Amino acid sequence: MPMRVGFAQFRKQMVERELENIQEILPNLGLEKVILTGEVAAGEFTPESRIELIVVHDTDRPFGRRSDFFSYHLGSSVEIDTQVYTPEEFETLKETLPALRRACAEGREIFNA
Repeated sequence: MPMRVGFAQFRKQMVERELENIQEILPNLGLEKVILTGEVAAGEFTPESRIELIVVHDTDRPFGRRSDFFSYHLGSSVEIDTQVYTPEEFETLKETLPALRRACAEGREIFNA
């Protein structure tokens, strides 16, 4: 299906506006660090662009349930994907887990307590 001219630019503006809103909320959530990853961090936007975040948060919730908190608090008109690690997990895995290592190297830190 052909894309309408200008839609990628519209999506970019929409994502950037949502990202600004998210950054205003982050200091109130008790987080240690948040890294923006993926195509948005690289400055590439498509009609399907979404906000991808690596979150470092001291929590005792199981890994599969951690993003629920952020889905609730970071309500957005743009899809948000979060991967949440405890500080200990982040320190251990940022060098050994290839996807996390790449996210740290190529991503953009948007919050650090």
